[in-house]
Amino acid sequence: MHRLVRLPLFAAGLLAAGLLSCSDSMLESKVDPLSQLDDRLTLQGRVCTRPPSPSGFPVKVVVVIDESGSMCVSDPPGAQLDSGFCQRAEVQAIIPPGVTEPARVRALKRLVAQFREVNAQGGNVQVSVAPFETNVRNVWPPSTASERFARPDTNIDSYIEGLQSQLGKGTDYQGALSYAYGIIASDIQKVSTENPELLPRTRYVVVFLTDGTPYPRCSATDNLSVYASPDNPDLTWADSIVSFCNATNTTDQIDGFEIGTDRNQNYQLFSYVRRLMELKDQYNVGDVRMHTVLLFNQEAVRACGPICQEIYGIYPGVPQAQYPEAAKKIASWLLKRFAEMGNGVYQEFNDTSEISNLGLGALDYSSFASRNVMKNLVVESLSSLPSLEARIVDSDGDGVPDEQDNATALKTNTFLRDSDGDCLNDGFETRRADQGFKAANHRDARGCDVRNADGTCQCRDTDGDGLYQSEENYLRTRSQLVDSDGDGMPDSLEARWGLDPLTPNVAGLDTDGDGIPDDMELRSGSDPTRRDKAFFDKYGYQYETRIAEVRPDGSICYDFTITNLQLVSPQERSGSRQGFNAFSVWFAEAPESGVATDYGVWTNACAWAQYAPPSVRVPVGPELTFAPNDFISTSNLPSPWDDQDRCIGTRPSGGTR
Repeated sequence: MHRLVRLPLFAAGLLAAGLLSCSDSMLESKVDPLSQLDDRLTLQGRVCTRPPSPSGFPVKVVVVIDESGSMCVSDPPGAQLDSGFCQRAEVQAIIPPGVTEPARVRALKRLVAQFREVNAQGGNVQVSVAPFETNVRNVWPPSTASERFARPDTNIDSYIEGLQSQLGKGTDYQGALSYAYGIIASDIQKVSTENPELLPRTRYVVVFLTDGTPYPRCSATDNLSVYASPDNPDLTWADSIVSFCNATNTTDQIDGFEIGTDRNQNYQLFSYVRRLMELKDQYNVGDVRMHTVLLFNQEAVRACGPICQEIYGIYPGVPQAQYPEAAKKIASWLLKRFAEMGNGVYQEFNDTSEISNLGLGALDYSSFASRNVMKNLVVESLSSLPSLEARIVDSDGDGVPDEQDNATALKTNTFLRDSDGDCLNDGFETRRADQGFKAANHRDARGCDVRNADGTCQCRDTDGDGLYQSEENYLRTRSQLVDSDGDGMPDSLEARWGLDPLTPNVAGLDTDGDGIPDDMELRSGSDPTRRDKAFFDKYGYQYETRIAEVRPDGSICYDFTITNLQLVSPQERSGSRQGFNAFSVWFAEAPESGVATDYGVWTNACAWAQYAPPSVRVPVGPELTFAPNDFISTSNLPSPWDDQDRCIGTRPSGGTR
């Protein structure tokens, strides 16, 4: 690593005196020691993460529970809303003595009690229950509620108690999976709009519990030579009820089913599981998974006799006595595939004893709650830009060097970031000139005119990432996130150099091909779009960080040192003095459990240093030191010019802190 060796001022003077004694010509030269002012600044200090908060890591559980009439055989007792199947003598005869509550009801009660205990200790588990038979109905929270997930309060207990008396007829897997996908997808969309930072910290869990195969199944093609069977369950299934699948007038209609089309075919079911899992990467969600549970009491089904054949399936070529075994084989194959695709666990309970001990609490509902650690520390000069040989002056920090601001062709203001008042930064517009942007004397309609009398235009930066709202709208970055793609770099730094702030690839790209990854160039203050390795080696910012303290509340403090920050001499502003350099220091923290994908919680500190050779260097020594409380939230973050008091060092307007 390139390091600078600095001599104290008095030592430098002694060394100079020794050299001067070597020749008469050197003795005759008079060097003003003040002209040799050190132009490198060191920023150092301490910054601390927030204490961990388990409530900020939601776990959202969808329990998809089979409420078909066959449940009073597999997991008795039970009663249907509009049929006497469960009350038939053949069914009543197979209820074990003393059983008054289905195992699934007991298991669900224990599960929500477990979740309530987690929440009482600061966790954040939310639940949605989706009972299904011919259709999904009687959901919790109620369909009239504004939210599809809720923390399981005591009101859910009576709801669960009532499930056993609300059995229906069909077992429409497709509708159940569609519903589960829909509520999770809509919840993700809502969070993405309102609190996108929560998505990488959220786990969505689907628990799919059933006692049999999809029913009914329909095929749009009725003349295939071969259909699926227990030994070949991956083929197309024939109509399980021909009259239902093909008749124009039927009862117990499945919502959304069109007569003569496919229903509950494997490809349809798998597509919902696949789409569910794709949500994780599409929206940078912490985790999405699907567990499956099969209750299948073969002895009870066999004891039920012929009246259960239609419910559990009739299989050509399979002896009648083996129908229960065939149905179990098909259901097991399908649910195992769901769990494999859903990165989950498959469980099966096969007889009265196993089903009576059904439990759901051992499945993975863990949250991503963990202590917060450093994700990134980045310093940005707001007064200079890299060139091939050294840093050059950019007095207003807009990304346009002063020498270009003063050029006749550009006509931008040296001391205004937005010369034409359209809420589009001069550097933003200059870099995108090929897209029709002009930095001066042209208020672009893609921005807004701050001089409008109606007051609707305000140059806001709601998340404090350094981009105006108009710029975020154009780039399609998120106005609530400093780092829209979660790659550890503020959107403004990527946008300044024309990098992609929506794709988390800054660590994997070397845009200019100079052998230095883009993220290293951004941190070092060099140009990731120009081959400037010589500049990087000589003028690149250098970082050292270490854990200084782990506090009792779980927060972590880091000591940092950033060296080799070259000072420049910005022009004198009206009412201020020459040579003030502004620096912004970004600090991002993220949960230790998901640093790579988390958007991070960002804070920012700033510093002023004055450099006006041959006589002015403030601070005299190389360092400025930050305290933890110098780092503030970036929400509506004011710039150092708008709020000089928040910065350490000697300010242009006078005063020091």
